[in-house]
Amino acid sequence: MTRTIELKATPPLGPILAKAAATGFVRKGRTLPDVRVVQHGVRIDQGALAAYDQVCGFPVTHLVPSTYLHVLVFPLQVSLMADKEFPYPLMGSVHLSNTITQHRRVDALEVLDIEVRVDNLRPHFRGAQADFIATVKVGDEVVMDEVSTYLFRGQKVPGEVPPKADEPEPADGPGVTWALTADLGRRYAAVSGDVNPIHMHPLTAKALGFPTTIVHGMWSKSKMLAAVENRLPERYTISVEFKKPVLIPGKVKFVADETATGWNLVLRSSRKGTVHAVGTVVTAGADGSIS
Repeated sequence: MTRTIELKATPPLGPILAKAAATGFVRKGRTLPDVRVVQHGVRIDQGALAAYDQVCGFPVTHLVPSTYLHVLVFPLQVSLMADKEFPYPLMGSVHLSNTITQHRRVDALEVLDIEVRVDNLRPHFRGAQADFIATVKVGDEVVMDEVSTYLFRGQKVPGEVPPKADEPEPADGPGVTWALTADLGRRYAAVSGDVNPIHMHPLTAKALGFPTTIVHGMWSKSKMLAAVENRLPERYTISVEFKKPVLIPGKVKFVADETATGWNLVLRSSRKGTVHAVGTVVTAGADGSIS
């Protein structure tokens, strides 16, 4: 039977992250819990939304970027990872990819209901991976679906690791260069609530195995979406795979190639050409279906 965790308000992420970190290494389960985390009656803070828009490059309007809906989903994801039945530690987990389908634009004054569950545990060549599946509704209408895939390094699950598929070389060529300041991780943390130490300061990032502070993957996705959003219809699916961490301060090059079905998006190091993130945007067809 599915167990439901209902959040009465959005919890502060700092204490939940600390709880998940403190309890994760004593867990012994190897199966995903049949749990859903829900939050009803979520209202968007207008000032918080405007601050997010400014950090990520969206115009400040009454419309909510689909990646901001992820900001509202994220506390439910972390609450599920912090649950006593969740088998893997949060510390050391890696956000591999994120797919968002926006079914229609959301107004900042609309009241939202959010649900998150976890499914599809499977092996990865570096551990175990699972999908955190989120649904955002206005009343009975689904306005956004999201799948976030996380890697839990060093964990073992039954099954064969699928062979790595040959991937085409991501698009390159003319693009726009973004200069990323050393405080970008702290600025995005302030508007998203994601206070993971690897994003906050060079010393805490080094203590966790990184050469210096790294950018949140969802900032990269948000910035990429902001660059093309004014050319998208109301309904679309945007998928991004996070390849290599973006170290800050630094510079990255963003390339967007239009295709018959939408856009191919690439974020590279402007100096070495290293691919940091690869994405696609698939837009809706004339009949309202995603092509």
